[in-house]
Amino acid sequence: MLSFFALGMVSCVESFEIPTNTEFDNVLIIEGSITNAMETQRISLTRTSPLGTTEVTPEQNATVQILASNGSTFSFQESQPGIYESNDAFAATEGVSYSLSIASTDGNVYTSTPQTISGTAELEEVVARSIINDDNIEGVEIVVNASDPSGQAKFFRYSFDETFLIIAPFWRPLEAFVVSENPPEVDLRPRSQEEQFCYGTNVSQTSILFSTTDLEETRVSQLPIHFLAKDDYFIANRYSILVKQNVQSEEAFQYYQTLRELSGQENLLSQQQPGFLAGNILVNGNSSRLATGYFEVVSQTEKRIFFDFEDFFAPVGTPAYPVGCDNIFKPLLPYDNFGNSELISGIQNENLEYISDNVLNPFDPPDPNRPFEMVPRICGDCTVLGSNIKPDFWID
Repeated sequence: MLSFFALGMVSCVESFEIPTNTEFDNVLIIEGSITNAMETQRISLTRTSPLGTTEVTPEQNATVQILASNGSTFSFQESQPGIYESNDAFAATEGVSYSLSIASTDGNVYTSTPQTISGTAELEEVVARSIINDDNIEGVEIVVNASDPSGQAKFFRYSFDETFLIIAPFWRPLEAFVVSENPPEVDLRPRSQEEQFCYGTNVSQTSILFSTTDLEETRVSQLPIHFLAKDDYFIANRYSILVKQNVQSEEAFQYYQTLRELSGQENLLSQQQPGFLAGNILVNGNSSRLATGYFEVVSQTEKRIFFDFEDFFAPVGTPAYPVGCDNIFKPLLPYDNFGNSELISGIQNENLEYISDNVLNPFDPPDPNRPFEMVPRICGDCTVLGSNIKPDFWID
């Protein structure tokens, strides 16, 4: 997967005293929130193992439910190991409290304290602008503006999904295929699927925290969310970012703030953390060191924007492809003394892509021993880096 960038935290809330311990053996890690958006809600369950490490394994075959104060019950099923999704789409409602209940196969029952929506705020704008940052790097900065005239929403957590267009620089409409291994024969045919234009997606693994408690009004103004350097391939062609704004409770905000201060990242069991951070989960009705994590109910709004490289920079100097594609191969077709054919093995192992016939000049026939010029697959097939299915939200 291609790398991504993440920013630090901005906050105005003092941290709180946390209970910690040094035993990590068999700790259930609960990560999840439900939102006021009508959608399939998701809860993640993992467990630490072995003692003293930060390795985690999916917690499988648990019974997961969310209980609402209005009498509603929402059941979840395991969609993939450790990931539980609600059987039906639902949205959290203001004024209703929700508790997470998890019955694990070891006989323990994990229950969160009741949580409610703590306010709503409008995500007014997501803006991309060209800047030179404090490290003297030119690029594009993503900022947000938001407000809550009622003044109830004071604690914000932002995350984002970014999607970018990938164009294979040496794509050709034809591909080489093996007709026969013995005798060795290779021919060309039209490609069977889209491999010129693909789409890469990254989900931020850390969030931006912001509080308005020290401000005169509940307003988020020009808050930096993400930065992309001018030479970042993500913005070489077309780029889109979906910013998600969650309005949190003060307790949830403090939890994430302290988690970041302890570990430097949103990793519940980072090696930098002196123990684990207790959240709002009770085990068998009591606080326990056997579970960590936080269950929250948030109001969520989101906005998506698109831009092209040329919207901010001259079309010259477009960011380079993620890998160098200067190597052009003319692999041998016949078998050598060891029974190897460079061309046939390169095609069968999906290591090489056809770009042209190998001719010395337009009047010469192809070299029968080295008939084709080939490049590494990643240079002629974009599916190595992304999906060839255009997202439903994508606008060219």
